[in-house]
Amino acid sequence: MNKLIIKEIIADFHQRVLPDFTPRLYNLNCPANKIRSLIGPRRSGKTYIFFQLIHSLLENGIRKENILYFNFEDERLTPFETEHLALLLSTYYEMNPRLKEETVYLLFDEIQNVPGWERFLRRIHDVENARINVTGSSSKLMSREIATSLRGRTFSFEIFPFRFQEILHHRNLPTDYFASKNSSQIVHAFEDYLFRGGFPEVLDVNEDDRIRVLQDYFNVLLYRDLVERFEIRKYSLIKYLLKFLLANFANLFSVNKFVNDSRSQGYRFSKDSIHNYLSYIEDSLFLSLVPIFSDSRRKMQVNYRKIYPVDHGLATALNASISYNTGRLLETMVYNHLRAIYRKDQIFYYKANGQEIDFLVTAKGQVAELIQVCEDLTPPQTRRREISVLKVAMNELSLSNALIITRSERGEEKTERGVIRILPFWQWAIGLDSE
Repeated sequence: MNKLIIKEIIADFHQRVLPDFTPRLYNLNCPANKIRSLIGPRRSGKTYIFFQLIHSLLENGIRKENILYFNFEDERLTPFETEHLALLLSTYYEMNPRLKEETVYLLFDEIQNVPGWERFLRRIHDVENARINVTGSSSKLMSREIATSLRGRTFSFEIFPFRFQEILHHRNLPTDYFASKNSSQIVHAFEDYLFRGGFPEVLDVNEDDRIRVLQDYFNVLLYRDLVERFEIRKYSLIKYLLKFLLANFANLFSVNKFVNDSRSQGYRFSKDSIHNYLSYIEDSLFLSLVPIFSDSRRKMQVNYRKIYPVDHGLATALNASISYNTGRLLETMVYNHLRAIYRKDQIFYYKANGQEIDFLVTAKGQVAELIQVCEDLTPPQTRRREISVLKVAMNELSLSNALIITRSERGEEKTERGVIRILPFWQWAIGLDSE
């Protein structure tokens, strides 16, 4: 690696103006003695959160020379090997000798692309006066991997595509829906979000470009994050599985049924290979498989799991409109909003009297939320059905409240057990739980 290239990249960062960004609604407070790590799927906005952190440092009087942002996916760095990490830091100090006596702020984007990154970070964390920040793409660096590699030195934060409240901030729209003008703007933004999704790059592009960008995301995931990372030789099989999962989002998935059905399509899977592929896909953070809620671990393992992509816009970009409906999009939006609040292992679906309730959320060992998603409660038989199953579940779980999330309806249903609130998604997602 030529030192002049490293100097050029460092100088470029110090000379250029930060790009515009929409502030994300994350609390990224981190103790000074910890490495801050941002973990999330590709294109979810981790780099721009780095720019947000840099902007905050500058506003607090930190000189830009004391900040080093370095993107290890810069094509000028190819190939970048283990020994070049030490060269990077020594070059930085060589360009600014006084910084050896001061605190520096290091922001390393996709450092996991470099072999030996863990030892390098451990060393500078232990011996340098540095505040360290790293990002990890889904393909290389999961939160559990970084925690293991750095042995308790990190604070990890999960980053997702834009959630609805962030969409409103991005579009400079108010979250006070009580004024009729505000309410109509919020509802319009929700209807756009319902089909567009929240990946930052597609928020302001036309529909053709949105589809093209998200299809490219799919291909990068398939080739780089799955086939290359896990050295998968049966490329056509995992591509078929991934497309099947995306076509059946917000539905139940059974490994046994999929293996049997795939034979009619000319594909030969073993159950073990499917389980392996599913773990790879979940590791990529591209989608989640949600289990049933039960006290029995065996029941959780043998029951079907529900499929949710990391962003519902992927479904509208990768499937023909006839293969999805807005109810399933709405349900996926609810799941991903919950994921921005709760850990993955806190979210389940539930069955009462053989009927499915979309989400049961636990916190501190207790059931915290019981949520049903129903796009339209107008048909009387639909309303009776959804209310009835929630009443049964509330009795079984000793709950005094539950929630139905709709596309536009609001209200409440009082029962002998408690109250079932009815809220449109946009009202729930911006934190307005009552009228």
